[in-house]
Amino acid sequence: MEPIQLMSDSEKEIMEIIWDNGGRIYISELLEAVAEAGREWKRTTVRTFLTRLMEKELLLGVRQGKNCEYRAAITKEEYLSGQARNFVEEVFDGNVKDLLASLLGPEKLETEEIEQLQSFWEKCREDMQ
Repeated sequence: MEPIQLMSDSEKEIMEIIWDNGGRIYISELLEAVAEAGREWKRTTVRTFLTRLMEKELLLGVRQGKNCEYRAAITKEEYLSGQARNFVEEVFDGNVKDLLASLLGPEKLETEEIEQLQSFWEKCREDMQ
């Protein structure tokens, strides 16, 4: 599986709007949502972000008559999961145990947290079978 490309903060804002809109949006709706979010980006700026997202294969542009509908090529969950995998691979040489050890550090887990982690790992094991 090829790594999912990282988005800039601005590109992520655009994708958040698209994901919140059911994964698809027209430019007019996007410009309105961007303005509501307090951004003063011009149409050309938003189009530049859309072009970059399409180049990264995170977004599709689909012609609908005279308009273009932009569709997320990846879900938010897929993006986050992919970025987490990339991070573990790059920083911890793919070793999840080392990641967990660095997150926990010398601190002790509460009993409830240990139980939650055990439950999570058991579910992972079941899903693998």
